[in-house]
Amino acid sequence: MTDKRNWNGIRATVVEYCKNNNISAGDFRFLNMFEWQNIYNHVLDTFLDYHYAKHNGLYWSNIENGFKNDINKVFCFQEGVNGYPSYEWIKKLPQIIGSDKVYLFLEESSDKYWAAECNPEVIYQIINEALYPLDYYITDKKFNWLITENHHDVVQFLGQGISEETIKKTLSI
Repeated sequence: MTDKRNWNGIRATVVEYCKNNNISAGDFRFLNMFEWQNIYNHVLDTFLDYHYAKHNGLYWSNIENGFKNDINKVFCFQEGVNGYPSYEWIKKLPQIIGSDKVYLFLEESSDKYWAAECNPEVIYQIINEALYPLDYYITDKKFNWLITENHHDVVQFLGQGISEETIKKTLSI
Protein backbone atom coordinates (compact mmCIF):
# COMPACT_ATOMS: atom_id res chain seq x y z
CA MET A 1 0.00 0.00 0.00
CA THR A 2 1.92 3.00 -1.22
CA ASP A 3 0.49 6.45 -1.38
CA LYS A 4 2.63 9.21 -2.86
CA ARG A 5 0.50 12.03 -1.43
CA ASN A 6 1.54 13.94 1.64
CA TRP A 7 -1.42 13.09 3.90
CA ASN A 8 -1.57 14.06 7.56
CA GLY A 9 -3.60 12.80 10.50
CA ILE A 10 -5.50 9.52 10.54
CA ARG A 11 -4.89 8.66 6.90
CA ALA A 12 -1.11 9.00 7.26
CA THR A 13 -1.14 7.00 10.49
CA VAL A 14 -3.11 4.15 8.91
CA VAL A 15 -1.05 4.09 5.70
CA GLU A 16 2.14 3.91 7.75
CA TYR A 17 0.67 1.27 10.06
CA CYS A 18 -0.39 -0.90 7.10
CA LYS A 19 3.03 -0.56 5.51
CA ASN A 20 4.84 -1.50 8.74
CA ASN A 21 2.52 -4.44 9.43
CA ASN A 22 2.36 -5.88 5.90
CA ILE A 23 -1.37 -5.23 5.47
CA SER A 24 -1.98 -5.39 1.75
CA ALA A 25 -4.17 -3.12 -0.36
CA GLY A 26 -6.36 -6.19 -0.89
CA ASP A 27 -7.07 -6.22 2.86
CA PHE A 28 -7.29 -2.47 3.42
CA ARG A 29 -7.52 0.41 0.99
CA PHE A 30 -8.74 3.95 1.38
CA LEU A 31 -11.44 4.85 -1.11
CA ASN A 32 -10.59 7.51 -3.63
CA MET A 33 -12.36 10.85 -3.79
CA PHE A 34 -14.75 9.59 -6.46
CA GLU A 35 -15.80 6.52 -4.46
CA TRP A 36 -16.10 7.63 -0.86
CA GLN A 37 -18.70 10.40 -1.24
CA ASN A 38 -21.31 8.14 -2.87
CA ILE A 39 -20.79 5.44 -0.26
CA TYR A 40 -20.88 7.95 2.60
CA ASN A 41 -24.11 9.49 1.26
CA HIS A 42 -25.65 6.04 0.93
CA VAL A 43 -24.86 5.33 4.60
CA LEU A 44 -26.49 8.65 5.58
CA ASP A 45 -29.58 7.95 3.46
CA THR A 46 -29.94 4.39 4.75
CA PHE A 47 -29.36 4.81 8.48
CA LEU A 48 -29.67 8.44 9.59
CA ASP A 49 -32.65 10.67 10.12
CA TYR A 50 -32.73 13.11 7.19
CA HIS A 51 -32.72 16.28 9.30
CA TYR A 52 -29.93 15.03 11.54
CA ALA A 53 -27.84 13.85 8.57
CA LYS A 54 -28.42 17.10 6.68
CA HIS A 55 -26.87 19.12 9.51
CA ASN A 56 -24.43 16.69 11.10
CA GLY A 57 -23.56 13.83 8.77
CA LEU A 58 -22.35 10.80 10.70
CA TYR A 59 -20.89 13.02 13.39
CA TRP A 60 -22.01 11.72 16.75
CA SER A 61 -25.07 10.06 15.30
CA ASN A 62 -24.10 7.24 17.63
CA ILE A 63 -24.50 9.57 20.65
CA GLU A 64 -27.11 12.10 19.59
CA ASN A 65 -29.58 9.44 18.50
CA GLY A 66 -29.41 10.57 14.89
CA PHE A 67 -30.50 7.22 13.50
CA LYS A 68 -33.81 6.75 11.71
CA ASN A 69 -36.66 5.79 14.00
CA ASP A 70 -37.45 2.65 12.00
CA ILE A 71 -33.89 1.30 12.04
CA ASN A 72 -33.69 -2.03 13.83
CA LYS A 73 -31.43 -1.54 16.86
CA VAL A 74 -30.14 -5.09 17.18
CA PHE A 75 -27.81 -4.76 20.17
CA CYS A 76 -25.88 -2.15 22.14
CA PHE A 77 -23.28 -2.32 24.90
CA GLN A 78 -20.57 -0.27 26.56
CA GLU A 79 -17.17 -1.92 26.42
CA GLY A 80 -15.93 -3.29 29.72
CA VAL A 81 -19.06 -2.30 31.70
CA ASN A 82 -21.47 -4.68 33.47
CA GLY A 83 -19.73 -7.79 32.20
CA TYR A 84 -19.63 -6.75 28.57
CA PRO A 85 -16.40 -7.38 26.66
CA SER A 86 -13.60 -4.84 26.32
CA TYR A 87 -12.32 -3.46 23.03
CA GLU A 88 -11.05 -6.97 22.23
CA TRP A 89 -14.58 -7.84 21.03
CA ILE A 90 -13.75 -6.52 17.58
CA LYS A 91 -11.33 -9.41 16.99
CA LYS A 92 -14.48 -11.53 16.63
CA LEU A 93 -16.11 -9.16 14.13
CA PRO A 94 -15.65 -11.58 11.18
CA GLN A 95 -17.67 -14.28 13.00
CA ILE A 96 -20.43 -11.80 13.86
CA ILE A 97 -20.91 -10.31 10.41
CA GLY A 98 -19.91 -13.09 8.01
CA SER A 99 -18.76 -10.63 5.30
CA ASP A 100 -15.55 -10.73 3.29
CA LYS A 101 -15.34 -6.98 2.67
CA VAL A 102 -16.86 -4.02 4.47
CA TYR A 103 -16.72 -0.25 4.42
CA LEU A 104 -15.04 1.42 7.38
CA PHE A 105 -15.45 5.13 8.16
CA LEU A 106 -12.87 6.67 10.48
CA GLU A 107 -13.74 10.01 12.02
CA GLU A 108 -10.92 12.53 11.72
CA SER A 109 -13.13 15.42 12.87
CA SER A 110 -16.80 16.37 12.95
CA ASP A 111 -16.83 16.99 9.21
CA LYS A 112 -14.00 14.80 7.93
CA TYR A 113 -14.06 11.04 7.49
CA TRP A 114 -11.69 8.64 5.86
CA ALA A 115 -13.52 5.79 4.15
CA ALA A 116 -11.94 2.44 3.38
CA GLU A 117 -12.87 -0.88 1.90
CA CYS A 118 -11.37 -3.62 4.00
CA ASN A 119 -11.28 -7.17 5.20
CA PRO A 120 -12.99 -7.36 8.63
CA GLU A 121 -9.99 -9.36 9.87
CA VAL A 122 -7.79 -6.22 9.88
CA ILE A 123 -10.25 -3.82 11.53
CA TYR A 124 -9.10 -4.74 15.02
CA GLN A 125 -5.55 -3.77 14.12
CA ILE A 126 -6.54 -0.52 12.44
CA ILE A 127 -8.89 0.59 15.23
CA ASN A 128 -7.17 -0.65 18.37
CA GLU A 129 -3.51 -0.74 17.46
CA ALA A 130 -3.11 2.15 15.04
CA LEU A 131 -5.77 4.69 16.04
CA TYR A 132 -7.50 4.06 19.38
CA PRO A 133 -9.63 5.91 20.50
CA LEU A 134 -11.88 7.39 17.85
CA ASP A 135 -15.43 7.12 16.54
CA TYR A 136 -15.86 4.70 13.66
CA TYR A 137 -18.61 3.15 11.58
CA ILE A 138 -18.67 -0.19 9.71
CA THR A 139 -21.23 -1.29 7.12
CA ASP A 140 -21.52 -4.20 4.75
CA LYS A 141 -21.26 -3.44 1.05
CA LYS A 142 -25.03 -3.84 0.61
CA PHE A 143 -25.79 -1.37 3.45
CA ASN A 144 -27.90 -3.91 5.36
CA TRP A 145 -26.37 -3.10 8.73
CA LEU A 146 -24.20 -0.56 10.52
CA ILE A 147 -21.92 -1.02 13.50
CA THR A 148 -20.77 2.08 15.36
CA GLU A 149 -18.48 2.78 18.25
CA ASN A 150 -18.15 6.19 19.82
CA HIS A 151 -15.48 7.74 22.02
CA HIS A 152 -17.46 6.69 25.11
CA ASP A 153 -16.89 3.03 24.11
CA VAL A 154 -20.57 2.50 23.27
CA VAL A 155 -20.99 -0.08 20.50
CA GLN A 156 -24.23 -0.32 18.51
CA PHE A 157 -25.37 -2.87 15.95
CA LEU A 158 -28.15 -1.59 13.66
CA GLY A 159 -30.09 -2.82 10.66
CA GLN A 160 -30.75 -6.25 9.20
CA GLY A 161 -28.66 -9.39 8.82
CA ILE A 162 -26.93 -9.33 12.20
CA SER A 163 -28.61 -11.15 15.05
CA GLU A 164 -28.45 -10.43 18.75
CA GLU A 165 -28.16 -14.17 19.35
CA THR A 166 -25.06 -14.41 17.12
CA ILE A 167 -23.49 -11.37 18.77
CA LYS A 168 -24.06 -12.70 22.29
CA LYS A 169 -22.94 -16.23 21.43
CA THR A 170 -19.79 -15.03 19.61
CA LEU A 171 -18.85 -12.62 22.39
CA SER A 172 -19.82 -15.07 25.18
CA ILE A 173 -22.26 -12.60 26.73
